[in-house]
Amino acid sequence: MTLYYSASIGGFLDSAIHDSLPDDAKRISRAHHHELLEAQSGGAIIAPDAKGRPIATTLVAIDAKAERARLLTLVKRHAARRITAISPIWRQLNDMRAPDDVTAARFAAIDAVRAASTLIENELAGLAVDQLEAFDPSTHPLWPAE
Repeated sequence: MTLYYSASIGGFLDSAIHDSLPDDAKRISRAHHHELLEAQSGGAIIAPDAKGRPIATTLVAIDAKAERARLLTLVKRHAARRITAISPIWRQLNDMRAPDDVTAARFAAIDAVRAASTLIENELAGLAVDQLEAFDPSTHPLWPAE
């Protein structure tokens, strides 16, 4: 009984079970077969290398669109938290009814947070996929000091 891997069918074959083998079938050892299955159980995929031999590869790819959306939500949450820390909505409404130098300073601080949020969002939109994992909206240097 001999084990084979075929890239064309994407799987293993056993000579004791299969009477005919695809033309691209490559003989593999039981030990290598076991290693591949162990790697697969750990999340790897079994795929052919350039010569059609089976190898285990791990998928590290992230869904860039979903990750950007998640990070964008975090940017907006940080902006909202910072704005609320400057002036809760009830105070902003009262400030609009009785403007003075103090309320103008609060609105200027809120505008600075909004401007920073826009710049951070624009930076996020331009990041390469491999940069998304390291992007931390909470500590971004563009945020105004709290």
